Amino acid sequence: MLCTATCPDAVPDCILAKGDEEEDWGEETEEGLTGQGGGGADPSGMGIAGLPSDILVEVTARIAGESTTPLDDIVSLRRSCKVFRDATAAREVGRCMAVDREWRLHWWDKERFLSVLGECAATGNPEASYILGLEEICNHRGKESGLRHLHHAMKHGHAVAAYTIGMIMLRDAYNIEGIEDAMGYLEGCSAARTKSKIKIASVRREAASVMRRLTMRRWRTAEPAAPCADPRCGEMETAEAWDEDDEQRRFCSRLCRWKHEYRKFVQWI
Repeated sequence: MLCTATCPDAVPDCILAKGDEEEDWGEETEEGLTGQGGGGADPSGMGIAGLPSDILVEVTARIAGESTTPLDDIVSLRRSCKVFRDATAAREVGRCMAVDREWRLHWWDKERFLSVLGECAATGNPEASYILGLEEICNHRGKESGLRHLHHAMKHGHAVAAYTIGMIMLRDAYNIEGIEDAMGYLEGCSAARTKSKIKIASVRREAASVMRRLTMRRWRTAEPAAPCADPRCGEMETAEAWDEDDEQRRFCSRLCRWKHEYRKFVQWI
């Protein structure tokens, strides 16, 4: 399976296009792997086969995480030689895979896209778990399984997952206990954002973007709140602040703050 085993045959066919069989490169010659044959020989005598496996895995994982087309590049590496075929099977590669750059595959071959997400999520890839969770909730009415994926992503430091869990719980809350639980997740997300200096508008934008890609369904808008007793609730603290800079808004209570955020999120979906 992709990223979950160390043997080359464990990489699944889901990372290849349908009907696209792997090329048989045959047995590499000793000269080809050691760099001692041909015009491009390595004068040091150290070829790819001489590199430590952890270095090869690190290089492959970096490609998977930084490439604009990670899936295509990993497939190409896998086909290049047995050494890189083994490296692409490492769990670290699946954990680092930039699955959020493969949305084109969602439109072309959704089954393959979800299969790749599942394999990468199994290695601890938080973005893969996040997208799978929203797919379950938005398109399969699988709230329980979807929240499990979102919690998995959150435990791996995915701040947007914590925000999304809070929004879902706030939407579905029917009593004060449910609202308190939802606000707890949202405030946990806020603490993580403050530490990393990420504004809530950025988190909201990312969460809404993924949901728009996955579904056309829209959430219900919150009921208009009763007029707050504090006439300044929700106002900007400084005249220079931008309207989108909710960090600068003043709210009279936690509930007012997160009701405001919920309405903004629904508008963005």
